[in-house]
Amino acid sequence: MTNWSFQPIFDSYPAVAFLALGLILTLWIGPSFRQLHRYQRVSLLVLRALVVLLVIVAILRPTRVSTTSKPQTAVLLVLFDATRSMELPNDSGDKSRWEAQLEALRQIEPHLKELAGDLEVKVHPYDAQLGPPAWRNRRLRVPTAPGGRQTDIGSSLHEAVRRELGKRLAAVVLLGDGTQTAYQPTVELYDAARELDNLGYPLYTVTFGPAGDKVQSRDVAVENLPEQFTVFVKNKLEVRGLVRVRGYAKRDIPVRLAIEDQSGNRQVLGPVSVRADKDNEQLEVPLTYVPQQPGQYRMTLAADQQAGELVTENNQLTAFLTVLDGGLRVLYVEGEPRQEQKFIRWALDASPDIDLDFQWFPRRFRKDWPVELGDLFEQGNYDAYILGDCDSLVLGPENLRKLAAEVERGKGLIVLGGYHSFDPGGYYDTPLADVLPIEMNRLARQEFDQPDMTRWHVPGPLLMVPARSHPVTLLAAPGENEETWRGLPPLKGANLWPRVKEARGVQLLAQSPDNVPLLVAGEYGSGRVLAFAGDSTWQWWRQGHGKTHRRFWRQVVLWLTRRDDFTRNDVWIDLAQRRFPIGSRVTFTAGARTATGDAIRDASLTAAFHDAQGKATAIPLTRKDDDFSGTVDRVTQPGNCQIKVTAVDARGQSLGEATAHLDVTDQDVELGNPAADPAQMAQLARMTRAAGGDAVAPEQLPALLEKIKKNPPKLVEEVLTKWQLADTWWDAWLLLVCLICLLAAEWTLRKRWSMV
Repeated sequence: MTNWSFQPIFDSYPAVAFLALGLILTLWIGPSFRQLHRYQRVSLLVLRALVVLLVIVAILRPTRVSTTSKPQTAVLLVLFDATRSMELPNDSGDKSRWEAQLEALRQIEPHLKELAGDLEVKVHPYDAQLGPPAWRNRRLRVPTAPGGRQTDIGSSLHEAVRRELGKRLAAVVLLGDGTQTAYQPTVELYDAARELDNLGYPLYTVTFGPAGDKVQSRDVAVENLPEQFTVFVKNKLEVRGLVRVRGYAKRDIPVRLAIEDQSGNRQVLGPVSVRADKDNEQLEVPLTYVPQQPGQYRMTLAADQQAGELVTENNQLTAFLTVLDGGLRVLYVEGEPRQEQKFIRWALDASPDIDLDFQWFPRRFRKDWPVELGDLFEQGNYDAYILGDCDSLVLGPENLRKLAAEVERGKGLIVLGGYHSFDPGGYYDTPLADVLPIEMNRLARQEFDQPDMTRWHVPGPLLMVPARSHPVTLLAAPGENEETWRGLPPLKGANLWPRVKEARGVQLLAQSPDNVPLLVAGEYGSGRVLAFAGDSTWQWWRQGHGKTHRRFWRQVVLWLTRRDDFTRNDVWIDLAQRRFPIGSRVTFTAGARTATGDAIRDASLTAAFHDAQGKATAIPLTRKDDDFSGTVDRVTQPGNCQIKVTAVDARGQSLGEATAHLDVTDQDVELGNPAADPAQMAQLARMTRAAGGDAVAPEQLPALLEKIKKNPPKLVEEVLTKWQLADTWWDAWLLLVCLICLLAAEWTLRKRWSMV
C-alpha cells in the first residue's frame, strides 16, 4: 500500500501559498520583451515557469509512504542436558540417561532437517551455562560424553531466549533429567519459564531418568546449613541445619557438629538424634556453641551413615565460623516504635563489631508495666545502652536502679529525645536523674491521657551544629566538619532542657545556631553518658546522607564504650559463599577501613589464593570506588583453602591483613542425587500451557516436530518505506541540477538575444 502526502516547510500551507504567489508574480517582472518575437517571449516564460514550479514542489516536499509485508522466520530451540547426572541409569536400567537422550536426538535429526527449510533450528547443550551450537550445516554434533558438574536450567533457558531477541520462537524443547544443582543460579528456574509464558512461547519438556521415589527410597541427606556464621567471643551461637530422611521413618538418626580451629584442634558437639515420623520428611537440627577464643573455625554437620544408603556424599555439609574479639553488645530499649529507632538499628547493624539487641514496649501494653527484663541490666551483659522515647513507668524504679548501677560500673548510656523522654517521661525523680548531664523540670511530666505539651519542646526545623571538637561530632576532616554538619537536614524538633549541668566531665557537644542545647556529654562513676534532645536523625539517611548517619551513630557507641581511639584499622574480605565444587570460579571483595567505618582511600591491597596444599597464587585486584574485587578463575584442589589480603597505606605502612577460609569439595553434586525430577519438568511446561506448552515422552518427540511443521507460526513482518523529495543525496542533487540547467538555459537564451 502506497500513500502520497506533502510536508510543507514550516508545516504551513499558507506559508507555501504566500511564497508561491511571490514566485509567480516574478514571472511578470523583468526586462521588456517588446523587441522579442512571440516565440522568444514564450520560451523565456516557460523556462522561468518551470523554475518556479520546481521551487514550489521543493517547498511542498512531496512524501511517499509504502507498506509491504514479508514472511518472518521463526526459531525452534532444542536444549539438551550435558551434565554428569546424565551418566546415571535411565528408567529401564539397561542404558544411561545420556544414551537415551542421544537416541532421542538421533530420532528427531531427520525432522530437524525438514524443519530447517521453514524454521531456524538452534540446538544447544547446557550445564551450568548454555553451551555452543550443536546444530551446524544441518547436522547434529553432540559431545561424546556429558561433563558438566552443575545443572542450571533457568539460566540456560534465559540465555537461549536472550540470544534470539528480535525473533519469534516457534517452540522451546527442553531435554534432561530436570534436577537443578547450581549453587547460585543467575536466573531462577521458574522465573525463566515465566518469561517464556509472558512472551507467548511454548515450552515442551522431555524427562529422562527415574523419579526420586524409585532410586532414593533410603537416604539421609544434610540439605541445608548456612555457609558462614559470625559471632563475638563467648557469645552463644545457634546453628540450625536441615536433614531430609527417606526410607528411615521411625528411626533415630544421630547428627553431629564437628568444629575445627586453625590449629587442627577438633571439638564434636552431639550426637543429636532426629526422628522422622513419615517418609521424605525434612527435620531441623538445632545445636548451640559458645566459642571461647577468637579466630576462624571450620564446622561440619554430619548425619551418621545408615544401612542401605545408596548415596553417602550428601550426609554432611561444611560451614565457616568467624569469632570476633572485643565485639560490642548494645541494648536498645524503645517505647513507641518510630522512624528513628529503625534507622539507628540499620546504622549500627552495618558495623560487624556491634551486636545490637532491641526491645520495645508500646503504650497499649501499659497494664504490664513495669516490665520484667530479667538479667538485661545485669553486670557484664551489655557494653552500652540506648534509651529511646520510653516512659519511666515502662522500666520502673528497680530496672532504672540497675541501669544506673551499670553506668556507674563503666557502661555507656545515651538517652534520646521524645514526648516521653527526660522530664516529660517522668525521669526527674528516678535513679537516672543523677546519671544524666542535664537538669530536668518536675512540672514537664507528660501524661499519656493528656495532649502533648509542646511548651516543653522546641519546634523545628532545628539545624544541629557542633559546639566543640569531640570524637562524637567529628563527621569530616577538622576544616570541613562544621560545613558537613550544616549540610545535614535539620531536626524536626527537640526536647527543651532547663539547663545543662555544671559538673565534672559535662560538655555541650552540639546545639542549634541560636544556642539551644541538643547533645550533651557527661560522666557518671566510670561510665560515659550522652543526652540527645532530638529524635529525627533518620532524615539524614532519607535525604542522601546515609554514610554520615552511620558514622555518627557508630561514633556514639564507640565513645560511650571508651573505644574512641580512631587510629585502629580493619582489613576485610567478603565472600558471598564458602563452599565450592572443584572447577568453580571464586569471586570476592575486599578493602580497608578505619575504626569509624570509613574506607581508607589511599590503601593498596594485594591478595593471594592458598590451595589445600599450601601453594600460593597471586590474585589481581580491580578497584571500584573504595573497594577491591578479585577472582580465582578455577579452583582445582579439594580441601580447606584460603584467600589472604594485605593492605598498606600510601607511605607503605602496614594497615593489616585478613584471611578468609573456603571449602573446595570433591563432592559431585550431579552424581550425589541420582533422582530425576519429572514433576518439575512438567510444572515448567505447564507454566506455558497458554501458548501450547506441555510435557512429552521421548518417543513423542517426532510427532511433536511433525505438529510444529504442519502448523508453523504465521508470522508476517510489516516493512515501512518512506521517501521524501530531497531526503536522499541522489534526488537532492537531481533537483539541484534541474534548477541549474533551467536557469542556465534561460540565461543563455537571453545572452543570445542580446538581453544581457
